[in-house]
Amino acid sequence: MAEEVKQAFSSGISTTPLKPFLRWAGGKRRLAELIISAMPENFNSNKNRYFEPFLGGGAIVFALGDTSRELYVPGRNLYLNDTNPDLIITYKVLKSDVYSLIRTLHKLSRDTSKEAYEKIRASNPRHDVSRAARFIYLNKTCFNGLWRVNSNGDFNVPWGKLKKPNIFEEENLISCSKRLKGSHLTKGGFTKALEKASKGDLIYLDPPYIALTASANFSKYSKDDFSIKDHERLAELISDLKSRGVHIILSNSDTPLSRDIFGRALTLRQVSVNRSISAKGTSRKPVMELIGTSFPVPSTSQLSRCRKINHFKR
Repeated sequence: MAEEVKQAFSSGISTTPLKPFLRWAGGKRRLAELIISAMPENFNSNKNRYFEPFLGGGAIVFALGDTSRELYVPGRNLYLNDTNPDLIITYKVLKSDVYSLIRTLHKLSRDTSKEAYEKIRASNPRHDVSRAARFIYLNKTCFNGLWRVNSNGDFNVPWGKLKKPNIFEEENLISCSKRLKGSHLTKGGFTKALEKASKGDLIYLDPPYIALTASANFSKYSKDDFSIKDHERLAELISDLKSRGVHIILSNSDTPLSRDIFGRALTLRQVSVNRSISAKGTSRKPVMELIGTSFPVPSTSQLSRCRKINHFKR
């Protein structure tokens, strides 16, 4: 199978439908169609660039890689960033050395027991391929697919107790690798990641959400928390980018604070989302989220039918 898929990849044939290769808390797979339908009609994906400074599981990026879709963004116009160093290394390895990654994953996936999980979790590989394979293995075998680190940057999510976890799909990894060809991958903060954005470009912002309650922020994505001040800095940057003719879409939780911070620069709409990853299985129910846009959304889009929200004044 590996050799057949490799030949198909070399010939430019897409072997499987493109989908994210990671489980991701807060991932946008279920909202992808709604978000893409709302993208500005005058966005020229062959000429202008697409930015995601909070890449995460990449659901929107992969959905925009479907060549049969009316809005297709080629890899050369993708500017992708995240603060998580292991995540970005994984994307870079996937992009440039997918076959070495697959070979390593084959070895790791032979044992998904608690003992094997804890051994791999405690490891600290230096080679990028091994580090990327460790990231994918832990993502697919840990509790709820969470990526949480302590103050030292060490991954500390417990084993997920899954009987037969699907660590990876070989053909999909190769399709994802093909999708990333020509893309620009960086690690860092959102300000630097958006320095090159200019008139006509499109940015999708999916920052760590403002917590619905004081106890809701149970996961720590990186050593440095994304604070309310960071959200306010992001809102200031949105206003600046908007004034320069950059198109912006933002996702966040629906709270009075979210409405206040982002409602000054964006038109906010309320959407209902069924979340499949949460701290407790019993709490997996629809939640209200916000999608903000800096431009008039197409009248044919799903988002145009969602309720507009006036921002809350403190």
